[in-house]
Amino acid sequence: MNPTTGEPEFLLPHYVTITRDPRTQLVLAVGGDQRAAGILQTTGGFTRHPGPSTYYHRLPVTMPVEQQRLGTTTASYALLAAGYSTFLDPSLNVLATQDGDREAAHRHLTYLAELARKTGEGPVLAAVLA
Repeated sequence: MNPTTGEPEFLLPHYVTITRDPRTQLVLAVGGDQRAAGILQTTGGFTRHPGPSTYYHRLPVTMPVEQQRLGTTTASYALLAAGYSTFLDPSLNVLATQDGDREAAHRHLTYLAELARKTGEGPVLAAVLA
């Protein structure tokens, strides 16, 4: 909280958005810092590209849609486990449910994020995220 205004502080480097651009159909990730970039690249298959004012990440255009969905979901939850706030486009989330039981999916994801957070880093974390 900001002591002067009493409003919550929003730290942009700790927020990552992963979405599909409706015009180009590219899967993009924006936001975060160098650590988030490493997570996107290692867990999701994202590559770094220069933008007009900063770098952004995107998935290769040749990647199959199901692999895109798996990569974005994995990256999103790895970011959550590392303490980042994320927005994942629901159309890219392999854990999104068709029948609308989003609360059950959310409970499961919260469980997985907590499990990953408790395991730390390295091979054990990779096994939890796999």
